[in-house]
Amino acid sequence: MSETSSPTLESKNKKDKGHPEWHRPSGVETPLMVMNSLTSTKTPFVTKDGKSITWYACGPTVYDASHMGHARTYVSFDIIRRIMKDYLGYNIKFVMNITDIDDKIIIRAREQGISHSDLSKKWEAAFFEDMKCLNVLPPDALTRVTEYVPQIVKYVEKIIENGYAYESKGSVYFDTVAYSKVHDYGKLEPKSVGNEKLTSEGEGSLSTGTEKRNACDFALWKKSKEGEPVWQSPWGEGRPGWHIECSAMASDILGSNIDIHSGGEDLKFPHHDNELAQSEAHYGCNQWINYFIHSGHLLIDGLKMSKSLKNFITIQQALEKYTPRQMRMFFLLHRYDKPMNYSPESMTYAIDIEKTFSEFFHIVKQNNREFPQNLPQFWEDSEKALYQDLQSVKKQVFDLLMDNFNTPDVITLLTDLVKKTNTYFNQCKETAKNPRLSLSISVADYITHILNVFGLIESAQIGFSSGSGNIEEALTPILDALTNFRSQVRQMAIAKETGNILNVCDSLRDEILPLLGIKIDDKGATGSVKKAEKEERARKEKEKLEKAKIPPSELFKNETDKYSLFDERGVPTHDKEGKEITKSQLKKLVSAYDAQAKAHKQYLDSLVVKQE
Repeated sequence: MSETSSPTLESKNKKDKGHPEWHRPSGVETPLMVMNSLTSTKTPFVTKDGKSITWYACGPTVYDASHMGHARTYVSFDIIRRIMKDYLGYNIKFVMNITDIDDKIIIRAREQGISHSDLSKKWEAAFFEDMKCLNVLPPDALTRVTEYVPQIVKYVEKIIENGYAYESKGSVYFDTVAYSKVHDYGKLEPKSVGNEKLTSEGEGSLSTGTEKRNACDFALWKKSKEGEPVWQSPWGEGRPGWHIECSAMASDILGSNIDIHSGGEDLKFPHHDNELAQSEAHYGCNQWINYFIHSGHLLIDGLKMSKSLKNFITIQQALEKYTPRQMRMFFLLHRYDKPMNYSPESMTYAIDIEKTFSEFFHIVKQNNREFPQNLPQFWEDSEKALYQDLQSVKKQVFDLLMDNFNTPDVITLLTDLVKKTNTYFNQCKETAKNPRLSLSISVADYITHILNVFGLIESAQIGFSSGSGNIEEALTPILDALTNFRSQVRQMAIAKETGNILNVCDSLRDEILPLLGIKIDDKGATGSVKKAEKEERARKEKEKLEKAKIPPSELFKNETDKYSLFDERGVPTHDKEGKEITKSQLKKLVSAYDAQAKAHKQYLDSLVVKQE
């Protein structure tokens, strides 16, 4: 099947008897293409009900801390959910389950000497705290296995009634042989059917499987052994099998046909294949799920994550090194359905991309403060070219997101747009032209919008948010002060007036920032800074001493470029053009004369003391 052909399942299931046909929506030039694991191709996305989507996501089995594999799956699908909701305008009914009872939970609870309920509640809370930290949207509906046992029992009874399951010694098994006579078993991974290792792992380590008729059969209901949790059923005390829980819970809320089912690559067989089999056996149909989407494997430094390899990384451990935004950026830089490698190098690249956007937003905001709107706004060729770049990026971003949510190439497009806008800013600076604020804000606003769709930004304001409230507005006076300070220091450095730099620093510390509610204590200054300050004080004292040596009568005599006549004290009375000094000017000159007379007397007195 080609990637643009109709996504019918006939190529993989010849026994489909009239399930609703799939079709390309009329009038849509660029259909949303989704990699559907049921067809192993990208197929046009068509919902059952216009812009409404039903979506079921396999949630975690809560017996231990969530790890980076979980982060890869849930952040990736959160990004897709946000794109479909906030960019493409779909109304999504999103359901996720929590497996709060199974073999792993029972074994871990025994090891820790606590109840299965206490263990699952602890790790469920930790999981959702991790998801909150990673800015993953909560599900619209959350289902727990222990709350759905009655519905699961009824679901199993219907499968038995339809002839696709059997009871054996208190357990109930799905009959894959009977099912395969009418349906295709193993739609997602037909090559894995008969793999005893995978089948055994799917059944759990507490299962024996000795009651099964066929090797590929799997448990829908497990008879509880001594010491295991129990629920009542027509077949005796027991508990649900792993696979049946998702079928029963998803169907209860979303119905007999669901648009999207998502999960990790490792769940394809046997979990998802068994879900499909038992659900289609229950409803007597051949297509319970329309689109199965799977996230690719996560590798740690090129290897599969494993405690035995000592490369097992929990989400909390990763968050000790990186921010949630950096981790989300990391996932955005990889195709969700392809393998990805988590390493310091790959995270460094994600951090660099984040820095590129952050610095760009700061430049735009700084320009917005420095250049008022009443300056010329006429568009020249450079503005017209940048505007065309923006429009081109918008079109390309749309096409990329419609192509199976291609976020890595979208990020590349956005960073290229940032570079082009920065080049424009530099050209403006070189030609002493003010940047056209409305244009640069349009660029920043669009980039902010896309990053908001991706879950990197949770604010309508331009750029990354630092918390609640209008932080940018609150910091504006401080940012303006620092911008002016930087400009002064830069000019002095260019003019090599290094002696005045510390004066400007002192002014910022002692005069400007205190008025803005900020006090800086120099106690933490480094040795090099203290040495520089000491040297500057010594230089000022030396200049003061040299000036004090000058007699007050000689203070102005050398300033013939300013004055032409002087009185008997040496105080100027006329300027260089011969005009009489004004009263206010004369007052200042007399004050300077008196101060010099006082300083010179102190200097002479110090000489007398030294001689004595």
